[in-house]
Amino acid sequence: MGLFDFLKKKKEEEWVEIYSPLNGKVMDLTMVPDEAFAKKMIGDGCAIDPTEGSVYSPVDGEVDIFDTNHAVSFETENGLELIVHFGIDTVKLGGEGFERIGKPGTKVKPGDELVKYDLEFIKENAKSVITPVIINSMDEVEELKIVASGDVKVGELLMKVKLKNN
Repeated sequence: MGLFDFLKKKKEEEWVEIYSPLNGKVMDLTMVPDEAFAKKMIGDGCAIDPTEGSVYSPVDGEVDIFDTNHAVSFETENGLELIVHFGIDTVKLGGEGFERIGKPGTKVKPGDELVKYDLEFIKENAKSVITPVIINSMDEVEELKIVASGDVKVGELLMKVKLKNN
């Protein structure tokens, strides 16, 4: 195998690293108390049972923050799309309990603070605070590895995604 072949193989095996967008405990997606997430209808990934804090960017990419601040989506340079959906039925709060820090349409990097949340308020007023972290462009994904388990902190490696060669 020549140098060119080695470099080509190396590029083909490129993994996208996704970092934890919040502090909490990593959970299997099937544990999310919402069928659309638990049955991976929206995409694949994992969930986090959060502790107090904020939602941060898990990737380098462009961010969009929903009007109600309960969900944040990202698109990476290589076209990977993901969403951090804080809690279940939190859209019904109409933004209450969330404070927008980041600006939609901007480029972000892992660890950029985007939305602060009032965990106690949301626990009392929403179905659940368990937060799915979902790859919603699974048609672009060859392999997904959840690398974190147990307690995770913002910025720690959460998942690795291998993209298909197009």
